[in-house]
Amino acid sequence: MTLLHTRRFSSWARGHLVCRVENVLDRFALTFDDGPNPGATPRILDALARRGAFATFFVLAPNVRRHPHLIRRMRGEGHEVAAHGDRHWPLPLLPPPLIRREVLRCSAAVCAAGGLRPVLYRPPFGFMMPGQSGYVGRLGFTSVLGDVYPEDAQNPGVERIVRRVASRLAGGSILILHDGSPLRGIERQQTVDALELILDDATRSGLRAVTVTELLEAERESSGARP
Repeated sequence: MTLLHTRRFSSWARGHLVCRVENVLDRFALTFDDGPNPGATPRILDALARRGAFATFFVLAPNVRRHPHLIRRMRGEGHEVAAHGDRHWPLPLLPPPLIRREVLRCSAAVCAAGGLRPVLYRPPFGFMMPGQSGYVGRLGFTSVLGDVYPEDAQNPGVERIVRRVASRLAGGSILILHDGSPLRGIERQQTVDALELILDDATRSGLRAVTVTELLEAERESSGARP
């Protein structure tokens, strides 16, 4: 069990980060961190296209600069591109000027690659303080974490990734996976191999994969529909 899945941390994080939504029973948000990666990201995009699924990619600025065509492909195929930073530094160690630089450099890289300005941000290592979330909010970004993380970045094995997701995924969840890394040469084959199995399991459970923004919009519509 990761820290994300402990009751105390989850309760604390939901006070200032988007971790999941309520009252949305038929979909979940699929997200990927640390890309784009020329090996894994195209295969992930192919798998999403085969399943009619959509995702939010929380990208790193250096990887965006190296592979801008993948940002254009994400956008062209209906996926969402969001900010994950520039150097993948842990936010609790950074003063506000460096946080601002991390977020805005990533946003600028996405725009330069042909993407829309990101409106979502995920902190590296999945951790930020409430005041930092408020600061990033004043820069124009909503801070997002998630509630399902199978630790695919540690390459625990395809079966274990799929099993960990299946045991926690539900309507309104935000699933965290990885298509890249802040380091070059890191393999994401296990995530690629697990993805279609995860999507098949979700379909059997009556769930479809959408972007974070679509999930948030579905929650607002659900709230507005209630008397």
